[in-house]
Amino acid sequence: MDLKKIFEQEDFSNPNIAPKRKLSVKIIALITVICILLVGASFAVGIVIGANTGMKNDMPLMQEAYELMKKYYYKDISWDEFQEIAASAFAGSLDNFSGIVKVDNGETTSGSYGISISSTIYNEHVITFVEPESSAWNSMAYYRFKEDLSVDESFDPKAANVFINEGDKIYGFIVEDEDENGEIGEYIYRVENASAQYMRQIVGEHDEAIFIVKKYIGNNQYSDGYYGFYMSKQAPSGKTAYYYKYTDEVGIIKVLEFSENTTIDFAECVNQFLNNDNKKLILDLRNNGGGNSTTLEYMAQFLLNNPNNEELPLIKLVSNAGNGKQESNLVYSSKVDYANPENPYAAYPIANVVAGFEVVVLCNGGSASASEALIGALQYYNDAKIVGTQTYGKGVAQKVFMLSTGDYLYVTNGTYYVPTADGSGKMVWEKCIHGEGFTPSEENIVTDRLVAYSKDACTKRAMEILGY
Repeated sequence: MDLKKIFEQEDFSNPNIAPKRKLSVKIIALITVICILLVGASFAVGIVIGANTGMKNDMPLMQEAYELMKKYYYKDISWDEFQEIAASAFAGSLDNFSGIVKVDNGETTSGSYGISISSTIYNEHVITFVEPESSAWNSMAYYRFKEDLSVDESFDPKAANVFINEGDKIYGFIVEDEDENGEIGEYIYRVENASAQYMRQIVGEHDEAIFIVKKYIGNNQYSDGYYGFYMSKQAPSGKTAYYYKYTDEVGIIKVLEFSENTTIDFAECVNQFLNNDNKKLILDLRNNGGGNSTTLEYMAQFLLNNPNNEELPLIKLVSNAGNGKQESNLVYSSKVDYANPENPYAAYPIANVVAGFEVVVLCNGGSASASEALIGALQYYNDAKIVGTQTYGKGVAQKVFMLSTGDYLYVTNGTYYVPTADGSGKMVWEKCIHGEGFTPSEENIVTDRLVAYSKDACTKRAMEILGY
């Protein structure tokens, strides 16, 4: 089973981009480089149907369409191109999670920035994560721009002491670029109202940039004017889980995804939690679209109330084993990290070494798949409370196949169920959250964009639940 992360908001419409403007601002590299964590990967092209598979007999409509397009389309279209497009369109039309992931051979600059950016359907590009211990974490504004994007010469960076943070909105980039005459100059690219694809292209093509940002000041309000933050790339850290010491007794662990790298990162976060003598945990799964099941199994062993340190059932997966043959399997928590055999840490229940251990989970509409499976287990075994908004509702799993092209085909082949108790308290497997998700109780519904924990309404509510 592979609970693949699924979130990617792509907008292929033409971006509304203002003309390039040259600014007298010199782009310099940061002393400390940072990495970007961009949400997800898009489903693209590529399943191969052999030219000699008897399409004329088996799929006459496809053969007819190909012959007509070959004859009348204004450009030449080869058989290989046709089958690639047709296969991709068919696989992607099955549901939101099946499709073909194209192996990316595109050219981008090496490294990435230490910021995660979420792009909404309205083409707002909001910073949802700033990587701790990177220069982004302490990135100070060097410039202030007026509403017309002219430089505010009166701005004193040291006196203003403005830093980039979650919740801020990106309006553009200033980069060194080549004009039509081959001359290098400094240009501004506005991404307000531009597609996520366009923004990613600008980010991917440049090692250095000034991020033009409006500061989020709360209540869906932003600062007047814009701030400019120098950013430059380095090799990505690869970390997908981070620990924050919030108070003497409360620690926060933020998990970005359930990947092979997450297991060691999460175990090290647990060690930091224990070394700081924390008693209560806020587990931040907001915008975590899931990942593989083996990471889920390992993480759950740490988090679930489990006095005997057993391997506990987490989900029940009912799947198609091939040709419609149905099979049913339970997925258990695990002391062993099967996702990463080099992991030196064995998983054990935190509750067995920390008296009064409690977990509150932060979630939102971007929490999906393995995140939701973990929430279901925590609700059953720990009676854990969740804070935020309704989760995505992905109660299906995908099977992955490598195609002859080297691309990957994802096929939704199963539905999973989370444990609940019947009237007698017995564990039953009747609840599938697909299309529904988990919804916090009324008093725990908190609607707000992702901001720094010190200003985060969800964290404030979690602290109240924990008794602080």
